[in-house]
Amino acid sequence: MLGGLEQKIMEVLWSSSTPLKPSEVLAKINNGHAYTTIMTVLKRMADKKLIKRELIGNTYQYEALQDKSTFAAEALEDLFARLFESYGDSLLLAFKKFAKKHQLK
Repeated sequence: MLGGLEQKIMEVLWSSSTPLKPSEVLAKINNGHAYTTIMTVLKRMADKKLIKRELIGNTYQYEALQDKSTFAAEALEDLFARLFESYGDSLLLAFKKFAKKHQLK
């Protein structure tokens, strides 16, 4: 799962058709964050293989590795797998209860 600033950065990258420099990401977030904070978070996200980092000239540029729906589907699959490993049948019962309450079929 993404932290708050990571989510904002991903939204910016998902909305861009081209790779972005940290300064461009910062300008689009426009939330009072320091440039160095954005650079650090971008680097960490690249290290976690959430985004692609490429050196062009003397500046790194960043882009999402997956579109938003693919990322969400994989994140949910991972979450469900971890929940099922921890809670097993209890998770299935809770989901059935949730589905019934919300009329999911």
